[in-house]
Amino acid sequence: MNKNEISKGMSQDEMAYERTEMSSERTAMAHERTSMAQERTSMAQERTYMALERTALANSQTLLSYLRTAIGALAAGIGMFEFVNNETIITLGFIIMLLSPVIAGIGLIHYTLVRKQLKEIDAADPNSK
Repeated sequence: MNKNEISKGMSQDEMAYERTEMSSERTAMAHERTSMAQERTSMAQERTYMALERTALANSQTLLSYLRTAIGALAAGIGMFEFVNNETIITLGFIIMLLSPVIAGIGLIHYTLVRKQLKEIDAADPNSK
């Protein structure tokens, strides 16, 4: 017993009981911190999952934009080719018509590469849903 404990008039049993209670409180606080950490981890995993879903949807939207541009270029080329009598404009229309599948191909390649990357990221996540 040290002097502070003697001056408080505490017995050995009372001091042991107080230490046990303090230990129990520390254990309860540690469990609470662990629970909070697990909840934060769960929330972070959910945010990661939602971010991957948003990226996949944005990738699909980008593909549709490429295809819309390719269809617009094809329509413009056909319009130039069919409805104008100027040789320069007809040549330009023909070039634009030939570029249309190239634009669509670039969009498909981009979509496929990003989709593959997203699958790799999702497969690397051990907690993926």
